[in-house]
Amino acid sequence: MKIDLLSKAKKKKFIEGVSGLGVSKIRELLIRTGRERIRAYSGNLSTEEIWDLWRILPIEGIGLYVGKESINRNGVRESRLSIDGLHTWREQITENVAILDEALEEEWFKGKNLDGEFNEFAGVFVAVKSKSSGDFIGTGKVSKDGKVLHNFLPKERRRKSQVI
Repeated sequence: MKIDLLSKAKKKKFIEGVSGLGVSKIRELLIRTGRERIRAYSGNLSTEEIWDLWRILPIEGIGLYVGKESINRNGVRESRLSIDGLHTWREQITENVAILDEALEEEWFKGKNLDGEFNEFAGVFVAVKSKSSGDFIGTGKVSKDGKVLHNFLPKERRRKSQVI
């Protein structure tokens, strides 16, 4: 798999995509793996050293998976942060934060889309935060009418429903 070290212009586009959450500066080197995955690298290797290493030993992933940059079904470019991305830049995330109470949080961790009143976030990506712990628990997108919060929680992070 080929990696792509994002240039300043491409990095700026990613930052603009997630700026709706308040992220304005990313110090780490951003690397695209595959078509959509964005990883952040903050180690001591220079870009030349990373390329030299990749030529010798094709690296599938370097750094921490922090987000995804894709084109939606309407042809619009979208950028969203992963849970690790939310925690990496948590100090900057001050906008579009949806806070869930315990009942909604339980449904969120089951991987369900949430029905409710999210009118203030209509049509945008939001950082989802737990009211009880104060931690970020995922990224979601609110429908254009503001009534549904779509869940982007990966399957491996979901809770299993208990069958009795």
